[in-house]
Amino acid sequence: MRILICSNAYPPDFVGGAELIAHYQGLTLRAAGHEVRAFAGDTRGTAPRYATADGDCDGIPVRRIRLTADDFNPAHANFCHPAVEASFAALVSDFRPDVVHFHNLIGLSVKIVHLAREAGATTVVTLHDHWGYCFKNTALVTEGEQCEDATACRRCQQVIDDGRGRRIPMRMRQDSFALLAGSVDAFVSPSRYLADSYVAAGFPAGRMHVVWNGIDVERFAKVRRVRSDGPLRFSFIGHFGRHKGVHTLLQALPLVSSRADLRINLVGDGEERADYERVLAANGWARRVRFWGKVDNSRIDDVYAETDVLVLPSIWRENQPVSITEAMASGCAVIASDMGGNCELVADGVTGYLFTAGDAAQLAERMSRFVDHPDLPERMGRDGRRRISPCSLQAQVGELLGVYSSAGRQSSPLRPQSPLVACFGDRVHADAALALDLIAGYCPEVPVRVTMSEWLTAAQLRSALALWVVDDRADVEEALALAAAYGLPLIVPAASEGLTWACRAARCGLHYADADEAAAGVAYLLTHDQDRMLLSNAARALHFGDDALRIAGQPP
Repeated sequence: MRILICSNAYPPDFVGGAELIAHYQGLTLRAAGHEVRAFAGDTRGTAPRYATADGDCDGIPVRRIRLTADDFNPAHANFCHPAVEASFAALVSDFRPDVVHFHNLIGLSVKIVHLAREAGATTVVTLHDHWGYCFKNTALVTEGEQCEDATACRRCQQVIDDGRGRRIPMRMRQDSFALLAGSVDAFVSPSRYLADSYVAAGFPAGRMHVVWNGIDVERFAKVRRVRSDGPLRFSFIGHFGRHKGVHTLLQALPLVSSRADLRINLVGDGEERADYERVLAANGWARRVRFWGKVDNSRIDDVYAETDVLVLPSIWRENQPVSITEAMASGCAVIASDMGGNCELVADGVTGYLFTAGDAAQLAERMSRFVDHPDLPERMGRDGRRRISPCSLQAQVGELLGVYSSAGRQSSPLRPQSPLVACFGDRVHADAALALDLIAGYCPEVPVRVTMSEWLTAAQLRSALALWVVDDRADVEEALALAAAYGLPLIVPAASEGLTWACRAARCGLHYADADEAAAGVAYLLTHDQDRMLLSNAARALHFGDDALRIAGQPP
């Protein structure tokens, strides 16, 4: 079987556990006799943006495409980049994969999922966080408030800046991600928590599979704790971001009993490091904390060898943290916040302790239990190792191969699950933005998906209900050429004289003077099939020759 693995980063360039999971999955699949390649983003070096380079990692051929910070910016359209799509399509054409397994796609493009499906590959997406329904990917409204409504993204951000100043309504991002359901044969979630979260957000329960991430249990079973007759060692391993909750750990330190009997390892790096150093200087703990910096996973065993208890104090709902599974496999006890997938890994009171996220006093009390009972770390560590030992990489890949097989057999022809409207323009006029909120009132029984035309594949455009020109200053000829190419009825702003004249002359569309008329136009095309077909045929018949309809600006 030919399997293509896609990830926005890939070893040795990686941010967190998702990239390691993708790579170890590829290595194990290759060891099982499958042909594996990878397509990945690359944030290293100084190559021009979107430059591609072919190489390999541990024997797996990897095509890397250079990405910059702008490609990942949550305020931008970090889910659609034409250069990424072109590079991916070329690799798919060359490799002709049977399965394309996607991991984190932020910074790459969700459109590559559709392209893979249209190329005939079975498509599988592993969910690592909340990005599929939360543009911030943390599902946090504020630091202390979890988001409970996946449809309320505008509460956090009204519009998307795609780099062209168009200020695209957030609704279009939500609809673009909802379209994924039509192109993904199987979703894989390492935790039941995250699977249920996606189903609650509208993703298909029938294609959701819970498969725990695999661990190289043999490797971590060989970790030998460096014995310490002195302080107990608590370690945090991960990105130094606010959502990881390290600030809670630092606030807890002065509250721990027998504080002189413990040391802290902080392993990683990130934007919060300077703040950590400031807090430690203020609370008198700076000399008891060791900053390791980022440690390559090939050397992470050294960290676990000097760890008695792993602490993961996240204030967001984690999925299945690699740091916890590795720590358990290494025989370390774990303290983790009691939310998300952490609760599925840590057996409270058996393999470690859970505590209320953000509660520094409670975390300090859990840490004090280990300080006051020196036998606990080793005993709980043994129980944790037994709990995680069945979760080998080979076991994970065995389950994934079953998912690939069943998803491939059940694949159905591509078809939109909801009516789709493609939008065109260099900006989104206020009337068009308001109309997005009114469409549901005109079409209460049928959800209509609305997204920008360039975020769609050719197959999706051919299936669209209409081409909605959302910019009253849009290029007339470009809009009509797009409608003609895909046979799309037009919905155009009355303020564009060239477009309204063309729609009347060619009888290929409707025009609107305000938001209500725009929403009503979408509803009309949805409910009047015969008229829509007539408009579609008229759009398809548009020509641009000297003896045909002149549309470049003013009427003849």
